[in-house]
Amino acid sequence: MRMKRTVVGLGLVGLLGACGEDIGLSPEPETNTPEAGRVKSEAGADGSWTTVVDATSSEVWVGVDLDTRAEADAAVDATWDLAFQRFHVRTRGGANGSGGVKVAVLEGADFAALRAAPTSGYLEDEASEGTTPGTVFEREGGWYNYEVGTHKLTPKPKVYVVRGDQGRHFKLQVVSYYDAVGTSGVMTVRWAELPTP
Repeated sequence: MRMKRTVVGLGLVGLLGACGEDIGLSPEPETNTPEAGRVKSEAGADGSWTTVVDATSSEVWVGVDLDTRAEADAAVDATWDLAFQRFHVRTRGGANGSGGVKVAVLEGADFAALRAAPTSGYLEDEASEGTTPGTVFEREGGWYNYEVGTHKLTPKPKVYVVRGDQGRHFKLQVVSYYDAVGTSGVMTVRWAELPTP
């Protein structure tokens, strides 16, 4: 009788385990490939775009192609301009790719008032050295202020002009690092195309 119970018990465990996998209860391994819903863009009345990037993973870079306003595979050196991972932002240029993407950092600029891309002052990502970050978005204090008491990140008043991999220029401002319920790593950026100088 004891042997029969053991066999039945083992059979049930095996059956439940198989059912769990069939209905997707087992977590899928995280990959670097794009997944639907990580990048969402919405048009503004002023011609700008607001893009929300789910960059909550500390292992996966999420690429954004500004030319198409779509998610791209950041693991492949093609068709993306910016990539996001948590609070990190990198470009597909310099140390991070062959796209030639460069960025001009405009301290204290007014996003709405900026009508033309600068003709000079563009930087590209460099390799990080020790604790010194190499990406344009993280150099010289980075895009955010860190509040010690709350451990929150708030965007600095900077406008970035991105010269994309297709030679088009885009003004961009980081709006938020959190979603409506306070989840970190959900980057919201506002951006718009500028005339090429």
